[in-house]
Amino acid sequence: MPLVAFTPTRARLVIEPGRETILVMQVVVAKGESLDLAIGGKLESMPGSLRIRERREGRGRNENMPVGTMVYANADEEAGRSAATFQINVALSAAKFDVLLRIAISGQLPSKFFVHAGERISPRETRGIGYAMRGGARAKFWDNKGYRTLPVTNFSVILPIAVPEAEAAPFRRHRALEQSLSANHQVGELADEFAVFRGETKNTLMAVVSVVAVIGLLLIFINLLLIIK
Repeated sequence: MPLVAFTPTRARLVIEPGRETILVMQVVVAKGESLDLAIGGKLESMPGSLRIRERREGRGRNENMPVGTMVYANADEEAGRSAATFQINVALSAAKFDVLLRIAISGQLPSKFFVHAGERISPRETRGIGYAMRGGARAKFWDNKGYRTLPVTNFSVILPIAVPEAEAAPFRRHRALEQSLSANHQVGELADEFAVFRGETKNTLMAVVSVVAVIGLLLIFINLLLIIK
């Protein structure tokens, strides 16, 4: 069963008296993701939307029931669609919907969300969406000709987490301390290298002076011998 990833680009909140609150997002297929269509083309080439509502919990609800639908819609001028599009409809529990709603109201969007869609016919196989060979490679494929509407069996969201300024400060201080210790270590290494260089230079100069002194003594001795003769 293929997992399809999407990325939201914009969001709006629809609130009407006497009706369910709905969070609507404009979405695109996530970067690096691809889904071939039976009628031709790819899902990533068209715009889409995600409608999330709060699910009313009922007694005896089966956890294996779909949590929503994924629908393909052709271009329809009368319906106001100038191009083909897709729509994902999902119902979340009250607790999950509340978390997502607070994130959206704070001005943030989910980083990414994932959809499992298709009519399940086995633990690893679904009808309507799956894998097919395309150009000698295995690709995700949606038979949107025979299955324009797919049940969504699972839905997961990656939410952003902002670290408060007060909590982020210790990490910055720790980083600054690491940089300071690194700088001190580098200075110490330079000092050691300079000391070694100075010692080597001193030894070299002493050797040169010794050679010069020996040569000078030899010259004096030779001169004395010449004078005596």
